[in-house]
Amino acid sequence: NWWVIGSGSKISKSKGGAEPIPQAIEKFGVDALRLYYAHIGSPHVDVVWTEETVFSYRNALERIYSLAENLREIKSKPGRQKSFIDEWLLSRVHAHLRQVEKAMKEYDLRELASKVYFGFYDDMRWYLRRGGDHSGTIAEVMEIWCQLMNPITPHLSEELNELGGYVKGLASISSWPVTEEKKINLKAEVGEELVRGTLEGMRNVLKLAKIDTPKKYTLFVAEKWLYQLFETISAEIKVTHNLGELMRRVLAVEELEMKGKEISKIVPGLLKDTSKIPLLVISQDEEVRAMKEALKFLEKEFNCKVEMVLAEESEHPKAKSALPGKVGILVE
Repeated sequence: NWWVIGSGSKISKSKGGAEPIPQAIEKFGVDALRLYYAHIGSPHVDVVWTEETVFSYRNALERIYSLAENLREIKSKPGRQKSFIDEWLLSRVHAHLRQVEKAMKEYDLRELASKVYFGFYDDMRWYLRRGGDHSGTIAEVMEIWCQLMNPITPHLSEELNELGGYVKGLASISSWPVTEEKKINLKAEVGEELVRGTLEGMRNVLKLAKIDTPKKYTLFVAEKWLYQLFETISAEIKVTHNLGELMRRVLAVEELEMKGKEISKIVPGLLKDTSKIPLLVISQDEEVRAMKEALKFLEKEFNCKVEMVLAEESEHPKAKSALPGKVGILVE
């Protein structure tokens, strides 16, 4: 870093703004100060000191501690199998760990702090909101989290470890966690993005329908052949953006040639707005699994019945609007 300044000018005893270290520790806490400097600092940029900002980092650490207390109370039934949301969380954690390793090699403390103190926290909050309650998953994640926090906030790291007994002995002398690439499950992450997108879509549909209290939602998962179409387009659009050439390549696929009329209506829109194509196209079965496991969560969110239907099994117009990565939504 360059200088630590306050409100546009340097900090000094004569000009004011200087905070003696013992008083700063008493007011903010050592860990909050360490996190503040790690996260707010960037090479060759002045750091602007404001008490409000430092307090916000202290509050962030307190939120993490409170979350850890809630996690400690969760006890899953013996023999309970891990669910889709557990696969998603473990994938996110090991993806974060891979990025943390890269940040440390590049001495990028800001990226390290962002992943460990904000990325992890957001994912754990979502896991709980989604009904995640597998003790084994929680213990595995908390062990890694305690270890990753130790370089910047050693006191919090050891307190959380003592709270749940996740690491044998002190976190500070434990082995650094290693990324398990096999646990990074992009299909699980895409499936969970589908759930998030569906949640937002349900809110929007409710607002547009001007319904205060919904009685029932019906969610339509796209027809099976559309997944083959989207997978083909996802690959071919990297080669050509010519509509005619793209159509020729798509219709050359045996499973799709009988759907020429429907395809001719879909492809131009996808070519015009490629954001409609998921970064990873998963199968209908995988989308069904993701949505099926999320039904109870969605029912709790909207306090009404939520039903999932395959588009092939319905004649409703909303069924025809379903695409890979985007379910059709009907509210009553």
